[in-house]
Amino acid sequence: MSSPVRTRHPRRLAPGVRRNWAALAAVMAAVVLLAISGCAVIPTHGSVGKSDPLTPRNNEVNVGFQQFAPVAGSSPENIIRGFIDSGTGLSDDFQYARQYLTPGLAQSWAPDKRTLVYKDTFSVVPGREKDTFVLKFSVVSSVDATGVLTPAKDSATENVTVKMVQVDGEWRISETPDGVILTEATFQTLFSPFSLYFYDPTFTYGVPDVRWLAGRSSRTATAIVKAMLAGPAPYLQGAVVSAFPNGIALERDSVPVNEGGVAKVGLTAQALLETSVKQRRQMQAQLLVTLQKSLNTVTEVQFLADDREVDMGGPADSIPPITIDNTVPSTQVALAKNELVTFDGSKISPIAGMPSVADLLPSVPAISYSGNVFAFRSGAGNQIYSVRPEQVPVLAISGVGLTPPSFAPNGWLWSAAGDGSGMIIAVNPDDGGAMGKPVVMSVPWLVGQEVTSLRISRDGSRALVVSHANGVTLVSVTGILKTADTPKELTVPLSLSHSGSPVLGLWVGESSVAVTATSATENVSIEILDLALEPVGLEALPGIEWISASTGLRNVHAQTATQYYSNTSSSWEVVAKDLRQASFAG
Repeated sequence: MSSPVRTRHPRRLAPGVRRNWAALAAVMAAVVLLAISGCAVIPTHGSVGKSDPLTPRNNEVNVGFQQFAPVAGSSPENIIRGFIDSGTGLSDDFQYARQYLTPGLAQSWAPDKRTLVYKDTFSVVPGREKDTFVLKFSVVSSVDATGVLTPAKDSATENVTVKMVQVDGEWRISETPDGVILTEATFQTLFSPFSLYFYDPTFTYGVPDVRWLAGRSSRTATAIVKAMLAGPAPYLQGAVVSAFPNGIALERDSVPVNEGGVAKVGLTAQALLETSVKQRRQMQAQLLVTLQKSLNTVTEVQFLADDREVDMGGPADSIPPITIDNTVPSTQVALAKNELVTFDGSKISPIAGMPSVADLLPSVPAISYSGNVFAFRSGAGNQIYSVRPEQVPVLAISGVGLTPPSFAPNGWLWSAAGDGSGMIIAVNPDDGGAMGKPVVMSVPWLVGQEVTSLRISRDGSRALVVSHANGVTLVSVTGILKTADTPKELTVPLSLSHSGSPVLGLWVGESSVAVTATSATENVSIEILDLALEPVGLEALPGIEWISASTGLRNVHAQTATQYYSNTSSSWEVVAKDLRQASFAG
C-alpha cells in the first residue's frame, strides 16, 4: 500500500454558498412559527451575526429578540421598518408587531401564514396609490404555514405592497399580506431542521421530510405533530404515505410531554376511532420515530380521543418496525482486469460462478441489495446488462447515453437516457435472470436536460438526478410514484444548491448526497449536500473519475483510474489499486 495522501479537515463552503444553501436545505424544508421563551436577548437594530451551523436536533438554548413599540411621530417608512423588525416576536404572539397595525388588522393579521426570507436589506418606495408603499426584497426563500420551504430562483426579487392610514394622528399599516419577513441571519438563528418521517408505500421504510421549526420552544412537539398531520412536502406527495387518515387533526393546539417522556396526542375523536388497531399502531410508530429523532424527551406516544386512551391492541397486533436509513451492505462490486469482482474494503475477490463479461466492455457496475444480481453498462454506453452467477448476461436496458445503473431496494434496475429526451427506464429482473417488461417514463422537467446520474434512494421512494442544460447543472431530488410495485412517474423535484458542475451523484445517507465533477488529471473536490445541514466540500484530489459511498461523510470513497481512496481521520488514504469503479448497492 502506498503512503497516505494527507489532506486538511473537510472545509466549510464559502459564505455565498452557505447563503444559497439556507434557501434550499429543505428541502423541502420549512418554517413553522412557534413560541419562544427569551433568555439571551439579541437587539433588532444593528447587525445580527450568524449563529454556528445548526444541526438537525432540537436546540435547547433559548434565544429571543428585543422588541420595540412604535415611536410617536414616526414616518410611514419607519413604521414599516419597525413592523418588519418585529417579525421576530415569537415569544408573545407578535404583540409588538401588531402595534404597528391598525386595530382591525392587528386582530386579523396571521403571522404564521407565510414567512419570506430575504438577503441583507430591502427598499421602501412610494406606491402608485396614495399612502401606499412598495417593499422590494432580494428573496432567498418563502415558507408556508405547514413549514414547507420553496427556494427562490437566483436573483429573485419580490415586491410587497403596504397601505398606510393615520390612527389618532399616528401612521399605522392598514393593509399588508399575512406572514412575517425575516433576514437570512435571523432565520438561521431562530430555526432548526427536523425530519418528519412518512412511510414508503409498502410501509417498510421511513422516508425523511425535512422541515425547519423553531427548535428552542416547548411547543416543538406540537409543531411537529401539526406538520405531520398536514402531510408530506409537495415533492414527496404521492411518493410516500402517512398512516394518519386525511382530515384528522389535533383536538387542542397542544401536545404535552410529561416527565416520563409520554407525548399525549389528542386527535379528533371520530376520525381516530374509525381507524383500525393496525392503523393506529402504524400511526404511533410513524410519530414516535419522528419525535424521538427530533427530541430527546419523548419515549412513548399515547393517542387520546375525547381525553380518553384508545385501544392499541395487544402483543398479537404488533407491527414490523420502520426501517430508518436503510443499511447498505458492506460488499461493493467493481471491475478488475475488465471482469466483475467484489471488494470488501480491503480484499478484491472473484465472484464465484460469474461468467466473463470482458467482451462486453463493462463499465460502471452496480450490485443489488440482495448481493446476487449485478449490472453494468456496455461498450459505448447505450446498453445495460444484468447478470447473475452461473447465468449469461442479459440485455436489460437500451437507450442513448445511459447513466450508470442503479438498483432500488426492491430489486428494480434503473437508468436514464442522457440525450435530452427526458426518458427514464426501469426494469425488474426476475429470480431466473430474465427481464420483465421495461417501464419507460417520459419526465417533462428532464426534457432538454442531459442526465449524467440517476440514483435511487435507500428507501426506494426518491431519486437523485444530476443533469445539465445550457451550461447550468441541476442537482435534484424527486419522488417516485408507483402503482403497486411498478414505477409510473417522477414528481416535480426539489433542487439542491451546489458549487461547480458535478456529473456524478449518489446517496450518502437518508437525507444527504455526494456529488462531484470528474477529471483524468485535474484536482476535483467531492461535495456533500444535505437537506438539513450546510454543504461540505472534501479536500480535492487529482484525477477523480468515480465515487462510492456507504453511510456518512467518512464513508465516501474517491477513485482514480488506478487507485481507490478512503476518507479516514480527515485524510485521504489509498487502500486499493488495480480496481475500477467500485460501487455499493443502490
